[in-house]
Amino acid sequence: MELISIIPNFAPRSDPKLLAKAEALKPVLRYTDYPAPAACQVNGEAVKTESLSARPLRRGDQVLLDFGRHLVGRLTLNLSAAGSHQDAPAFIQLDFAELAGELTDNPEDYHGWLSRSWIQQEKLHLDRLPAEAALPRRYAFRYVRITVLDTSPKYQLVLKGARCRAESAADWANVPERRFPDSQLRQIYNASLRTLAECTQDVLEDGPKRDQRLWLGDLRLEALTSYVSFRSMDVIKRCLYLFAGTRFPDGRMSANVFTSPEPAADDTYLMDYALLYPVALEEYLAESGDAETLGDLLEPALEQADWVLGHWLNSGNTLEAEAGRTGFIDWSDTLDRTAALQGVLILSLEACAALCGRAKDEGRQALYQTQAERLREAALRHFWSEEEKCFLSGGQLSIHTQVWLTLSGVMPEGRAGAAFEKALELPGAPRMATPYMHHHYIMALLKAGLKEKAEAHLRAYWGAMLNAGADTFWECCDPDDLQASPYGGMVVNSFCHAWSCTPAYIIDRYLMKEESRP
Repeated sequence: MELISIIPNFAPRSDPKLLAKAEALKPVLRYTDYPAPAACQVNGEAVKTESLSARPLRRGDQVLLDFGRHLVGRLTLNLSAAGSHQDAPAFIQLDFAELAGELTDNPEDYHGWLSRSWIQQEKLHLDRLPAEAALPRRYAFRYVRITVLDTSPKYQLVLKGARCRAESAADWANVPERRFPDSQLRQIYNASLRTLAECTQDVLEDGPKRDQRLWLGDLRLEALTSYVSFRSMDVIKRCLYLFAGTRFPDGRMSANVFTSPEPAADDTYLMDYALLYPVALEEYLAESGDAETLGDLLEPALEQADWVLGHWLNSGNTLEAEAGRTGFIDWSDTLDRTAALQGVLILSLEACAALCGRAKDEGRQALYQTQAERLREAALRHFWSEEEKCFLSGGQLSIHTQVWLTLSGVMPEGRAGAAFEKALELPGAPRMATPYMHHHYIMALLKAGLKEKAEAHLRAYWGAMLNAGADTFWECCDPDDLQASPYGGMVVNSFCHAWSCTPAYIIDRYLMKEESRP
C-alpha cells in the first residue's frame, strides 16, 4: 500500500486569521547539550572516548558513538589533524541510527517507495583542520558511526570530541509523579513519554527522523498522551488551527500539513483522519474549556463529517464500498476498510453533536445525534453476520472492522471478545501492522470491559519493542518479524513515532490505581 497523492496544480485554501493564531502559538524550544559518551568503539574495539585524541584515524577507520539514549538534535564534531601538513581535505561519512541494528543495513540496498533522501547519512569534506563541524540538519538518533573515507598519506584525522544539542518543546516539569506496580509498566510508561517528547517540536510531529511534519491521525494520539503528561496545550491548539487554516479547496482537511516555509496542506486526503478532527477538537475542549477555539474551529470541524455524508453515504445509511479506498485505518494491502470507516464516521458525528452542544446549538446537536444513531443501526444491519458472529466488510473478516465498530458502539453487547478472537486467529485475515492500530484495539478491549486482555496486550506488544532494544517506540512493529517495513526497507522506518506514544495515556487513564497517584 503506497500512500502517495499527487494532484496537479493543487492550490490549498488558506485562512489568514486562523494561520496567524497558529503562528502566535509557536512554542519556544528547550535545548539540552549531551556530550559524547565516555566509551566508544574504534574499528569494533571498545575504547575510552577521551583516548581518541591520541588515536589518529586513517582511511577506512570507523568510530561508533553510543549516546546512551535517543536524541533529536544537531551534532557537532571537534576535529583536528596529526602528522604532516594537511595537503588534502579530510573526507568523512556519518551514519545516524535510532537502533544499533540500522547500522547493519546497506542504504544502497534500499529500493522502496519512500525517498532515499530520508536515510540519515552525511558526507563531509573538511578543507581546514582543526575545525568544529556543526551539522546544520537535525537528526533523530542514539548511535553515530563516523567513517574516514580519506585523508592523505601526509596526515591523519583526530576526533577530539562530539556533542549533540537536543531540542524539544516538551516540559518534563509538568509530568505528574506516578507509582507503578512493576518495572515493566514503568519502562513502557517512560519510553512512551520519551517518544512523545522527541516528537514535540514546533508542532506535534509524526516522527523526528522522517516526515517531520504534522499528521492528523498522529496528532490526536499525541494530544491524548500530552493531556496526562506534558500538557503542551498551546502546541496542541496550534496544530488544530493549522489543520483548519489550510485545507482542500472544498473544505476537506488534508491528512498532513507542511509548516515550512509557510503552512500548506498536503494534497493527501484520508477520510478517517479528517473525520477524527472533530473528535480531537472535542477532546481538546474537554481538557481546556477553550471557548475562543470552539468559536474559531467549530465550522471547519463540522465540515469534515458533512462532506463525507454528502459524498459517500448511500440511501441505506452505509458508506459506499468505494469509500474504503479513501481511508487509512492501518498499513495493509488487503484490508477492506469500508466498515471500519463507518465506525469512524459514527464517532465523528457524535463528536460533532458534542461540539454543537458546547456551542448551545441544540438544533444541529440533535441532527448529528440522530444521524449517528441511524448509521449505527445501519452498520449493525448491513455488516453484522449472525452466522459468523462478527462483522464483515466486503465479505472480509478483520480485527480492524471489529475494533472500529466496537469503538463506535455498534458491536452487540457481550460479543466483542469472541469476535476479536475469531478475527485474530483466522488464517489469512489482515493483521494489525502499526502501534496506531494496536492502540485502537486496546481501546476497543477497554470499551468492551476486557481490561485484563487490554493490559496484557499492551505489555506484550510495547514490551516486545523494549525487549528489542527500544528506548522510544516505533512506527511499525511486528513481534514476529522485527525487520518488517511498509516502505520496502527498515532503513527508512521511524523508531520514534508519534502514534506509538499512547501507552502512557492508557496506563494513566485506564490501568493506574488511585493509590498510584501521589
